[in-house]
Amino acid sequence: MVSNYQVQELEQDGVTRQTGSRWFATFSSNLPVDLPGYMGQVVGTSGRSQTLYLGNEINGVPPVCAAQANCSVIFDGVLFNQDDLRDELGDFLAPPAGNEAELILKAYLRLGEDLLKRLRGSFALIIWDGAREVLLCLRDPLGSHPLFYAQSGNDLLLSPSIEELLRQPHVSSALNRSALVDHFLDRYPRLEETCYESVSRVPPGHALRVAGKERRSFRYWDPAPDGKVQWLTPEEVEGFDELLDRAVSRCLSFGPAGIFLSGGLDSVTVAAVATELCRTKGLRKPWALSLIFPDPLSNEEVVQRGVATQLGLPQVVKPFFEATGTNGLLGPALALSSSLSCPLMNTWLPAYYQLALEGKKRGCQAILTGGGGDEWLGLSPLLAADLLRDFDFASLYKLWSSMRRSLRRSSVALGWNLLWKFGAQQLIMPPAHKFVKKTAPWALRLRRRLSPRPAPWEAPKWLAPGSELRGEFNRRREEEHVNKLQSSDSHYIQDIRPALDHPVVSRELEEMFEVYQKAGVRMLQPFCDTDLVDMLYRTPPFLLIQDGRSKGLVRSSMARRFPNLGFGQQRKVEATSFYASLIYKDGRDIWEQLRGAKALSDLGIVDDAILNSTIEALLERRRDGSAAHQVWGTLNLETWARAHIS
Repeated sequence: MVSNYQVQELEQDGVTRQTGSRWFATFSSNLPVDLPGYMGQVVGTSGRSQTLYLGNEINGVPPVCAAQANCSVIFDGVLFNQDDLRDELGDFLAPPAGNEAELILKAYLRLGEDLLKRLRGSFALIIWDGAREVLLCLRDPLGSHPLFYAQSGNDLLLSPSIEELLRQPHVSSALNRSALVDHFLDRYPRLEETCYESVSRVPPGHALRVAGKERRSFRYWDPAPDGKVQWLTPEEVEGFDELLDRAVSRCLSFGPAGIFLSGGLDSVTVAAVATELCRTKGLRKPWALSLIFPDPLSNEEVVQRGVATQLGLPQVVKPFFEATGTNGLLGPALALSSSLSCPLMNTWLPAYYQLALEGKKRGCQAILTGGGGDEWLGLSPLLAADLLRDFDFASLYKLWSSMRRSLRRSSVALGWNLLWKFGAQQLIMPPAHKFVKKTAPWALRLRRRLSPRPAPWEAPKWLAPGSELRGEFNRRREEEHVNKLQSSDSHYIQDIRPALDHPVVSRELEEMFEVYQKAGVRMLQPFCDTDLVDMLYRTPPFLLIQDGRSKGLVRSSMARRFPNLGFGQQRKVEATSFYASLIYKDGRDIWEQLRGAKALSDLGIVDDAILNSTIEALLERRRDGSAAHQVWGTLNLETWARAHIS
């Protein structure tokens, strides 16, 4: 724990007291033992006595179920394309409206596994096909709804909650030490693993298929199957407005909405489209929920208030330190992290959680954000490596020009980054390192002796000090490198693909679901809509730039549909310096309270003595960027580990 004061502060805000509905499913040859506080039901069985059993928290809202013809379904979430599936089934086969599980069951009996790639929504789905003796466990295409699994003897347990699985008999709560080591370096080589040895995730867009003793995970939805991108034509890209409207409309189907309104292009776009759709559909206007940063470089209050006024939206304007409390961000963030099933990924979350509660007080059931806009609307700078490789200097200049007009950075720095960091370095360093490793490995060992700082691919001396854990670290590093090389020969595709496949994306979505469920609202990201992402992934890079600026598709859409908002010249605001100041403001006091990383040291993850001198040096120098992030990461993992060691 961080301190008694900080934990009490968290409880007063309601984070630890409020819980959502909890459920778990058991796939077993025997009925599980009833647990206190839960209601149980058999959902389906097969001729070989395999049973799909559902346990749900008493007084909670259970997932919907259906069973027919030796086939059964458990569905938790929302299905967006119900009408499309009903039309395909026809009036004779389509069940009455109101139960997504029945609809999916009917569609599966007709279409089989071909149904999976057609599903659109935010959901966890379990299908037990007793006739074929196949169990399918799905998470929605972009992963907004989590699903985890664990083995208990011969039983397979499934739940959208890690905590729920750890409560089950015979499921170990032992921490995954290798994953925590990688977490220190923001490295996550294995998509399915979690922070617990016994619990795995179903990744976004994937299905876990169990047939007899065989178990495998496969991607059922992919905008570029087999790594081959079918690029769209300019005429096809013109459908962007329609897909964006549909994405926002789907989010509004959850009920009265709020919008996290910053001064950025992405959230303003969502707010404008949502306002227009609510007007045409006769829905209540969404609430604009705005967090005001005190730092002059990241303060967007004038824009936030101006946009809400122009759109005619009711607005909550909450000062940052009112949301976090007078003690700043770090204490509440660490207290929140200790209460979660995995270490906190988004340090800003305590402030936005309080903003979500403001929306909940005003009747909001869903909160929309501009999340996903940077990943899918922007242009990856690693395109520079592909352009350099192809000697396409005209396009490289076009890329530099668009970044210069879109970012608040010097032209010289942007040019150097494109030419070296995102360009030549990507082409030169990997083959050079591979060549040296093969022909002169002694040179790499010599470099380690001479340089006090580890290379980016190496673990610092204080991390994974034991030979066993250090060996596993190196194996996982090689595994990550091989996976990256196999993904694509295009650096551009290698950079955008992780928005679908990277474990950090899963972790952040799972964190949002867990935290905001406690607030009683659903957090939604229209720019992560399945059909919209399918289009944006396959949009040729320079069609994403229009009028010489990044995010050109949404800029031109906004200028055409909402000309009075005046966002054609907007540039991205960054809060790096403010973030670092918050970490250093309370970092030393909390580090002294902790008296070192004792929990992580006991786990063999760090050498506490060496780490202590490293953190002391970082706290003394107070540098921005990676240094502040390392201080946060150490405090975060240590406080979380103390709360979760059995």
